Amino acid sequence: MRIDTKQRFLLILIVLILISSASIFIPLKRSITFINNETESLAAYSLLTQPRFQIKYTHSIHLSEVIESFEVLPDNTLKMTELEYEDFNIGMPSNAGEGEVFVEKDGKYFIKNMDRRIPEFSILIGDVDAGLSLIKDGKEYDLKKTLARGKTYTFRIQRLSFFQQLKGVNIDDQ
Repeated sequence: MRIDTKQRFLLILIVLILISSASIFIPLKRSITFINNETESLAAYSLLTQPRFQIKYTHSIHLSEVIESFEVLPDNTLKMTELEYEDFNIGMPSNAGEGEVFVEKDGKYFIKNMDRRIPEFSILIGDVDAGLSLIKDGKEYDLKKTLARGKTYTFRIQRLSFFQQLKGVNIDDQ
């Protein structure tokens, strides 16, 4: 059986359409994701362009600013690398752990050289007017503008397909 030029073109076109369609569902884009704990669906995401980012929040008890710095490892594990805070009150460490370095500078406390690894964590979006931001690529994103107050989300790194991205809010578009 011989295939003529028209049939060959049609066959190539069909193969290209199938490959293009499949690529919509292949998870390619490494992203910071917020999964709604009630529905287990993707609520929001931010494309991961650099392996380092920070979470900045106002501590719920002593109402001072806390900044947690993270690095994303190749296996998508989160590695906490530094903690910056202003008070030793409830919920804040008074010293560094083994292998870590405690620094006091300009009225702030830092725990540096941290190597605390976690696959994911839960984050509660408090229903109070206190700060909660994602800092990445030199830009700060107010998470309370995107995520629902009073809800809990699972924060993790995962690859998203184009189709999955359509289901969540892109924090980068704020």
